[in-house]
Amino acid sequence: MENGLFIVIGLAVGIALAIVISILSKRARKVLFIIGLAICVAFGIAWISLIVSTLSKRVNASGINDIQYSPDGTRLAIARSVGVWLYDMNSDKEPELLTTDATGADNVSFSPDGRILAAGCEDELIRLWDVKTGEHRTTLIAKHGRDLHVLFSRDGDTFASWGSHEVNLWDAATSTHKKTSREYEDYANVLINGDDVALASIDNKNDYIRLLDFSTGEENKKLRGHTKNIESVAFSPDGRTLASGSADKTVRLWDVATGKHKKTLKGHRKSIDSIAFSADGRLLATASGDDTVRVWDVVTGTHKRTFEGHTSDVKGATFSPDGRTIISWSNDRTIRLWNVDTGELKKILQYPRLTQF
Repeated sequence: MENGLFIVIGLAVGIALAIVISILSKRARKVLFIIGLAICVAFGIAWISLIVSTLSKRVNASGINDIQYSPDGTRLAIARSVGVWLYDMNSDKEPELLTTDATGADNVSFSPDGRILAAGCEDELIRLWDVKTGEHRTTLIAKHGRDLHVLFSRDGDTFASWGSHEVNLWDAATSTHKKTSREYEDYANVLINGDDVALASIDNKNDYIRLLDFSTGEENKKLRGHTKNIESVAFSPDGRTLASGSADKTVRLWDVATGKHKKTLKGHRKSIDSIAFSADGRLLATASGDDTVRVWDVVTGTHKRTFEGHTSDVKGATFSPDGRTIISWSNDRTIRLWNVDTGELKKILQYPRLTQF
């Protein structure tokens, strides 16, 4: 705000000088014209720099949209703006590229047995691969809208796909469509257990979260408390708690059954852009524009550890299946693995090269 005001004042001064120039002598007019022009150019450059700086905080310069571990922890699937990469964690080989027909992927999810990888792609198509062979199995089409996400149910029989408009349920074995939700608005997150679906939608016009009925689209509860845009929401593995991260620099925990606010987690210096629960639901990882990842105790709401080392916005973080490792990715174009207990940096993964695509 202060920078914006400074720029506006500067532009006003430049305009005033231009007016004064028009009533002075020819020689003085030339001198002041040059001065005024220089001031206008300087403030124009400052204004452009401010805009670029602001936008860069929102742009995902890393090109990574999501990272997920396989259930056995031996593989990493990376959804990028130019495709999907599959890492073998027991090998130093370059990651395998799974073709997405020259389109990027927003999100990835492994089946519980680790045999299938699903990706929600930027062309609004769902693609499934055989993890062992890397072969493409099928492509599914639905009217999801932007930011397509996918998630397998715990039993592996069903997977959900959702974007900005609707949620769809699919039979995992046959890839046939089962159900579609009523249309809703804005980004949502989903918890799926068999055909039982919990749906959370963000309303950033009013800074609250809506819990919706999957079948009817009707609103069950409104979760209010954040004072700025809500950037991320996540259900705990047991579905009893919802965590939300906001541009107001706080994380809030909510009781899903009652809609009541449970705890507010404070400590980040900038917006919280990504949230992830550990598999047992006891820990919460939050990734922020302040270049850090923080880990919290979900039961007590206490801060346990801060992971520092990234040099730009951390766009996401997730736990390994055993909860001992956190992987984070950042606009500094690094993928880092951290020891949850000690906070030590374990490894920096080789960044996938665009030339592979």
